[in-house]
Amino acid sequence: MQTTSRLERRLPVASYWRQQNDQDLELDGSLTVSRIAALIIGDSRNIYGMTMVRSSSSRPASSSRKGIFACGVSLLLVIALASIFLKQEDKNSEGGVANSSGGSEVISPHTTIQQSIESLGGVRPAETPSGEELDPMKIHEGSVTYGGGKKLPFYQCGPSPTKDNIELTELVLLHGAAFTKEDWKKSEILEMLCDLNNDEDQGNLSVTAWDLPVSSDGSDLASAFDAMVSKSFLSGRAVTIISPSASGKAMVSLAQMKSANTSNDLTRISKAWIPVAPGSVLSADESAIRQYKLAGIPILAIHGDQDKMGAKVTQKLQFEVDAKGVELEGKHPVYLDSPEEFVQEVMQFLVEEGL
Repeated sequence: MQTTSRLERRLPVASYWRQQNDQDLELDGSLTVSRIAALIIGDSRNIYGMTMVRSSSSRPASSSRKGIFACGVSLLLVIALASIFLKQEDKNSEGGVANSSGGSEVISPHTTIQQSIESLGGVRPAETPSGEELDPMKIHEGSVTYGGGKKLPFYQCGPSPTKDNIELTELVLLHGAAFTKEDWKKSEILEMLCDLNNDEDQGNLSVTAWDLPVSSDGSDLASAFDAMVSKSFLSGRAVTIISPSASGKAMVSLAQMKSANTSNDLTRISKAWIPVAPGSVLSADESAIRQYKLAGIPILAIHGDQDKMGAKVTQKLQFEVDAKGVELEGKHPVYLDSPEEFVQEVMQFLVEEGL
């Protein structure tokens, strides 16, 4: 019975080469894999179908001769393996994924390596829900273009946000000035949210963590939202937005645009708001902040017990728009200091508000 090494179980590309050896794949010319194998184990009598003849001299070969022979053997091995790779690539490019006789599928090393990365739990590019269904438990990576050519990298997990899934909860995570979407992943907050989609909890939560610049205003946020919708990473319905620190500027800007009657993007894209100590709230006009209450958009204001400015933000939102206020243990980026408690508060808020 043929055994499979640990490397082959973890990395299918190793199994790919082993299968080719088993099939005694013919190389260019008359050199075959079996002959290379024979050469490696020391049987060099049948290379290229020829017989190696020993010198009639009774004197043993010199060390330099042995070195030259070893170098030659190594060179042949490298050329042979390269030929396998190139020939396989040519077959794939000329014949596609199926062979000419309609037989089994031909998988290239590039495809196999990509599959290996995915099987080892790496982050793979996100696909639109119109294609292959993504595993809702896994974190996928992608990007869209918005606002005249700007790139929006993001992480995503959860069920496909189709228009038919009206019960789906969609959560967008922004970030502060000193952070990126990577911090949602490194803190394991993103993983904890994604894990709610397991069979036992039967969650219905779609989460996207954006790398939206903190300089973005409400128009930029709306443009990024529309780009995500156009690629089916969002359903198009209003979402719950978490905006730590400086990213709150875009959410305040949406309220200001609504107050000035220049845009209805606030109600179009925002179903609920979870600000985490955004300083822009303190400088915002009260009439703008009140747009959230007038629109019936619930707010959960979170701050750290060591963040005096954050506490003032929470107090203002409680007074102006009846926001729910929560204080967690930590500093200004309290979601990173108390990630588990943060996730618990977020999920409780979503359940209580029926989001």
